[in-house]
Amino acid sequence: MRKYFLIFIALIHLEIFSQIKQDTVFLKQVNVVETNNIENLALKVFKVDSLQLIESVNSDLGMLLTEYTPVFVKSEGRGALATVSFRGTATSHTNVLWNGISLQSPMLGQVDFSTIPAYLSDNIELFAGPSSIKTTSGALGGSINLENKPDWNNKFSVKFIQNIGSFSTFGDFLQFKIGNKKLQTNTKFLYNYSKNDFTFTNKNIADIDFQTGNYIYPVQKNNNAKYENFSLLQDYYVRISNNKSISLKYWYQNYQRSLPRLNTFEGDDYSNINIESNRNFKAVVAYQYFKNKFNIDVNSAFSFENLGYMFQNYVSGLGYFFISNSLNTSKSIYNNIDCSYKLSKTTNMEISYNFNYYNVSSIEYVKNEGYKAKRLEHLFFVMLNKQISNKISTTFILRKNFIDEKTVPFIPFFGLEYIVSQKNKLSLNSTLSKNYKSPSLNDLYWQPGGNANLKPEDAVSADFSVKYEPEFKKIDLKTNLTYFYNNVKNWIIWLPSVKGYWEPFNIQNVVSSGVELSVKIKLKLNNFLVNIGGNYSYTKSLNYGDTAIWGAEAYGKQLIYIPVHSGNFFADLRFKKYFLGYLNNSYSERYTSYSNSLSKRDWLYPYYMNNMYFGKDFNFRKFTFSSEFKIYNLFNEEYRSVLGRPMPKRNYLLTISLKF
Repeated sequence: MRKYFLIFIALIHLEIFSQIKQDTVFLKQVNVVETNNIENLALKVFKVDSLQLIESVNSDLGMLLTEYTPVFVKSEGRGALATVSFRGTATSHTNVLWNGISLQSPMLGQVDFSTIPAYLSDNIELFAGPSSIKTTSGALGGSINLENKPDWNNKFSVKFIQNIGSFSTFGDFLQFKIGNKKLQTNTKFLYNYSKNDFTFTNKNIADIDFQTGNYIYPVQKNNNAKYENFSLLQDYYVRISNNKSISLKYWYQNYQRSLPRLNTFEGDDYSNINIESNRNFKAVVAYQYFKNKFNIDVNSAFSFENLGYMFQNYVSGLGYFFISNSLNTSKSIYNNIDCSYKLSKTTNMEISYNFNYYNVSSIEYVKNEGYKAKRLEHLFFVMLNKQISNKISTTFILRKNFIDEKTVPFIPFFGLEYIVSQKNKLSLNSTLSKNYKSPSLNDLYWQPGGNANLKPEDAVSADFSVKYEPEFKKIDLKTNLTYFYNNVKNWIIWLPSVKGYWEPFNIQNVVSSGVELSVKIKLKLNNFLVNIGGNYSYTKSLNYGDTAIWGAEAYGKQLIYIPVHSGNFFADLRFKKYFLGYLNNSYSERYTSYSNSLSKRDWLYPYYMNNMYFGKDFNFRKFTFSSEFKIYNLFNEEYRSVLGRPMPKRNYLLTISLKF
């Protein structure tokens, strides 16, 4: 059925293409050259380059962030839940926006990065710390922007990629673009499947050899861990005139996965069967008008998500019985109008208004409990960018939010950039902001355990960075060193309560601070092209919460699962049509208890993950054929990302791509 659907979509686009060829209106070509992005002056922005996007075609967004950015990603395994900690903050403190609408669940208040294919986006930017206020509010750690853009020079192009890997892993990616100077369509299909049945040595279960006294650890398979993802992204772009355009973007996704048992489980293969299904779609309609110094963007979006979870056991003679069977549904509407006006060559002003509506429903059928809730948001935004001189630039932002009948205090931001040397591109940048994060709907209304008396998280954030980007003949060097500081009051966290279930609480204070270092080097020498880079983060995220809730032993200790030291390194070497790459990401020890216990049960030892890829491109007239072989966990390390979840040893992926 899915194959017939793909053929149907392809025929529709071929018909559109034939119409374009028969009735084409040629417009005067407009060349846009970016000389100075005044809207991002004095902001801390990290951009993922095109080469990294291409190399991550078979990855999810979590894997891409792990390999190329300073963001720490906590993964529960291949195809399983992946969440992030940006600058030592919680998973709910990082927002992801796709073409202007939030991918953050209104129920959970967080994003599962394993369900977002990296290559579905044409542009990925990270706004760190206080700079996230440019795009959204409540992202105390930072925000990630995913964008899709038209290629107005494209007439017709096709790309097909096939992946075959270890553990019965298969992937297909198909993209075709059709258009001219007036109309562009871009279609992307993505399908991933993996049985994910790798073997591992389970060191949480052991027998004893009575002769030697040694432990005997069983070798087991990662059963009930398969995952399957089908995504369709469809974009339409229309130039109404030289200064007017309209676009429609649609994203459908169907994600199914089985959740493997903890490696402490000692039951049979018919117990603890966990299955999660996620079906969602999003649509965005946008209108853009610009004339001289004035620009206006209007967009409306709708998002629907249907998340199901089943937990069942087998009873002999009776069959499978549900322990839990839940369905969580959310419907979201987003409306935004954004106006910007260039007051002068050095001054820009932007004003926007958002109206968002959420309608959610959660029900657990076995216990017959759940909740329904609605939320209204009115969000106001004003930004002023001013280039005071050739050396000094400032940005001032003010947000004011109204959530339901509650008023959120003003959210201010101030950024200052000073260029020390134009010749060597040496500059200093400092940002300071206030921010507020409202509780998610699950935090307030989840049954049982929701706490309607929760306060918004209140944060003061600042950073100071030094950027050095000297120019050489054959070397492109970019370095950035940043000190950051976050002081969050009323931090929300779920903890076990005396009532027998978990509840969310506001703790008094969490302070995260540290240093980020980013280095990128591009070198071109004869037929060699070398890209080298890396990121390092030193992060102290300390709990100064109420000891009556946490206990005195947790006071002043590092938050769980956040490493003090984390970093990555990447190198890509290209010679003519050959290429070779190496990727490393490393984490220091991570604690899983709030008291920072060093016992094996509550401590994750450091690990150093290494991946490698190599391949070759082949050109045949109008066709480009490429093959790549990638090795994950190159040195066959044993490691853990979270407690109780096995991770694979060395594994492989073969990728073949065709473009014309």
